[in-house]
Amino acid sequence: MSILFLPIADRSLAARDHRRLFRLVLLLLGGILAAFALNNPAKADESRSLIIPPSDGYGFEECLKGGSPCGLVVADAWCKAHGFAGSNGFGPADDGTMDESTRSRIEPGSFHVTCGDRVN
Repeated sequence: MSILFLPIADRSLAARDHRRLFRLVLLLLGGILAAFALNNPAKADESRSLIIPPSDGYGFEECLKGGSPCGLVVADAWCKAHGFAGSNGFGPADDGTMDESTRSRIEPGSFHVTCGDRVN
């Protein structure tokens, strides 16, 4: 039976039911989208390479130059101080491991430390 053939009272009842159904569908769809948005936080693309300038004042350039055991300790501590889990690598910033656009902006004699995942 079409809505055109229903009496006026029944048409208004049918229209109310359609509105309720529409509201329910919108509410459920909004809840599902909100759950996905809260479950998957947006993460900015962040660099995990830290640049240590030669004039930082700490004096651990000798450790970071040659891949020595003290360099690993310094690199891990530097990453942890900046909120990362630990270091994955370190060395002079001009050793060819960094891209050209990054190398052109850093001070000569600087060192890079590549860190692991960010710790929350």
